[in-house]
Amino acid sequence: MTQAEGHAVTIVVPSLKVSGGIREALRLAEDLDTGGLPARILAMWASPHPMKTTASVAMLSDWAPRIARAPVELPLLLWRFARWLRSRRGERGGFVFTHYATLPLALLVARRQRYFFVQDLEWNFIGNGVLAAVLRRIVLGFYRTGRIVSANSYLTECLRREGLDVALQAPIWADPGFAAQGVSVRDLDFVMVLRKGAHKRLDLYRRFMSLARQRGLRVAAITPEDEIAALADGEANELLLRPDAAEMKTLYGRSKCFIHLSEHEGFGLPPLEAMGSGCVPICRDSGGVRAFMQRGALEDNLLPLDVPLEAVFDHAARVVDDQQAWQRLSSQARERFDTGLRAVVQARDQLAERFVQQANR
Repeated sequence: MTQAEGHAVTIVVPSLKVSGGIREALRLAEDLDTGGLPARILAMWASPHPMKTTASVAMLSDWAPRIARAPVELPLLLWRFARWLRSRRGERGGFVFTHYATLPLALLVARRQRYFFVQDLEWNFIGNGVLAAVLRRIVLGFYRTGRIVSANSYLTECLRREGLDVALQAPIWADPGFAAQGVSVRDLDFVMVLRKGAHKRLDLYRRFMSLARQRGLRVAAITPEDEIAALADGEANELLLRPDAAEMKTLYGRSKCFIHLSEHEGFGLPPLEAMGSGCVPICRDSGGVRAFMQRGALEDNLLPLDVPLEAVFDHAARVVDDQQAWQRLSSQARERFDTGLRAVVQARDQLAERFVQQANR
C-alpha cells in the first residue's frame, strides 16, 4: 500500500486557455499523478484553444470565459460544483485552487481540504489601485482559510511578509524540452512574448519594437492573443500566434536576447525557457525572474523597474553588438537552466509524498 492510496487531488482552473499559469497547474497535476497521487483537472469555463494535458479533465461548463458575464455565471458554477462534489462524496483528498476566479468554489470545500497554488501576487494584475487593494484583501483572506502551495522562493517570502505560512513549495522551472541541442544560427536580435494585462506592459514592448526598427535590429514576437497579433503585425519582423513548444524553442534558438518588460510576474517563465536555448535574458525586475537571474553576469541584465525604456533598449543593443560578451552570457544562461532543472526535478519527485504528509496532518 502506498502512502498516497485513497487520496486524490482536484486542481481547479478557470479554463484551459494557453497561459503560463495554466501550464504550471497542469504540470502540477501531472507531477502528482506521476508521483503516485491521483490528480485531475476541473475547469470552470471552456477555452476555444485548450492546452493539452495527460491529466484527467472535467468541465463545469462549456461557456467561453468572459469577464463581463462571470458575475452572472458564477452562482450557477457554484451550484454545479456542489453537485459535482456530491457525486464524489466520501472521496479523500484535497482541492487546489489556482486563480482568484476559482476562490469562491473553495467555500464549498472543508478547510482541511483547501490548498491554494500561488504562482503570482494576483492583485497586481489589476491596474486600478482601489480595485487591486480590494482584490488583495479578498485573496489573502481566502489564503488564510487553507494551505498554501508556493511556486518559488520569491513568492514564499512575499507571502510570509503578509503573515502567511507556506505549507509546500512546488517549484516551477522550464520544460526540459527547451534545453539546447546543437548550434543555432542567430539571425534575430530579440524575441519577446506579448500578453494582455496592465502589468504585462504591451505599450513598452511596442515602443521597444519601434526603437529596434529605427536601429535596424530584428525582433520576433510570440503571442497567444488574436487581437495582440493584429496589433503587432508589421511591428515585429516575425510573429508567431499560439506556437507549440517546438516552434518556440526554434525561435529562441535563432534569437540572441529575450526581452522581458512586465511590471510584475510571480515567476516569468518565457525568459527562462529561452535560456535553455542559450538566448540571453534581459529583464525588468518584475519579481519572480530573480529566481534565475541573480547569479553571475546575468544579474547585470536584471534592470530596475524605474529605468527608462530607452535605457533598457540601449542596454540590450550593447549586448547584441558585443559578440564575445554575448557568447559568455549565452553559455551562462544554458548552465543556469541546466543546474536549476536538475534541482527542480529532484524536488518534484518528492512532491506527491510531501502533499500526502500535509493532508494527513
